[in-house]
Amino acid sequence: METKIKLFFDPVGNTLTVWFGDPDQEHLCEETGNDVILMKDGKGQVIGFEKLNFVPLGTEMPLVSFETMATPAR
Repeated sequence: METKIKLFFDPVGNTLTVWFGDPDQEHLCEETGNDVILMKDGKGQVIGFEKLNFVPLGTEMPLVSFETMATPAR
């Protein structure tokens, strides 16, 4: 199964938005504290998050790496 992750950085608003689900399915946003907002679909599943007041160090976006975990088939 392939999952596409979308990253958006807004240097004017200093926000970093990460989508690992379909942004068109956003139904609800929930602020969790520490300037993080979770975006959820209609079933309450988290499909993305936004980090407010995000300021990368230096002039370039940091290198991003991902690690995936799979649940064994039953």
